[in-house]
Amino acid sequence: MAKLVLINGAPGSGKSTLAQLLAQDEPLTLALDIDVIKHSLGQWETALPASGLVARRLAVAMITDHLGNGYDVIVGQFLARTEFIEELEALAKSLGADFVELVLRVDEPILRTRLAHRALHPERSEHVINSTLVGPDDALNLVTAINNLVILRPTCTVIDANDSPATTVTHLRTALAGGI
Repeated sequence: MAKLVLINGAPGSGKSTLAQLLAQDEPLTLALDIDVIKHSLGQWETALPASGLVARRLAVAMITDHLGNGYDVIVGQFLARTEFIEELEALAKSLGADFVELVLRVDEPILRTRLAHRALHPERSEHVINSTLVGPDDALNLVTAINNLVILRPTCTVIDANDSPATTVTHLRTALAGGI
């Protein structure tokens, strides 16, 4: 059975990197980064709310097609509110796919350091853009938002993401195998 895996977490928690690593575990698994879709839209930054909604709509279309053809999809996205999570969950159910909700938890000092490092040494083009929108001073608010989300989504699986991506992806694989 196909599955839709949501990796939620603050910017800088490693969602995109981890989604890419997990996608390599199974043939044709799609690691879908909604921010990459958004940043592909012309003049997205001049219409932030609208570009985000358009990117989500396009992502849903891609997810629908890929799950509908029996392939897994892994979405790495920071979602502090539940509406889009609930939409993804309902979409998976409507397509007969499993929905797995994973939330990356990073301690505030570590997140602050990662965001500062990412601003100085961006590894991907979206890091340059995202560093203008969120920075080290936002770390406490981001951690608080994730902690509040976990309260609202008690069935999610919380993953400690304070360590290296290699360690964290091992935790994710264990969770996906039903070990957590």
